Amino acid sequence: MILEILIVDDDPIGQYLHNNILTKCNFPEQLMFENGALALDYILEKKDEDILFLIFLDINMPVMNGWELLEALSENCIKPAIKVVILTSSIDSSDRKKANGYPQVVKFLEKPLTESCVSQIKSNTDLSSYF
Repeated sequence: MILEILIVDDDPIGQYLHNNILTKCNFPEQLMFENGALALDYILEKKDEDILFLIFLDINMPVMNGWELLEALSENCIKPAIKVVILTSSIDSSDRKKANGYPQVVKFLEKPLTESCVSQIKSNTDLSSYF
């Protein structure tokens, strides 16, 4: 199984910062998507491949937001393994509670992403074999 990293965020500055932190922490190259619809299309194209998707997902985006993407992934019974790290500026406790209802969500973090957070993700999500 190969690992693909997706950053789904409509903010180009956020994409840039997250990409730099992940690269600095030895994550493989990341693909950037500005909304959930583009990410979903990509994932569906690869649905029959042996891929683990690690998605860094913003909640509030145009076209298809993070919640809508999580719903679509659940409804489409996507074959590839998917782990989602919600990476948001939201401090609303109801968002954190809602995230816990999705089995794909392995972490809920407030922006910005830090090296410390990335280390936790590596150790707590069974991803160590990919690095």
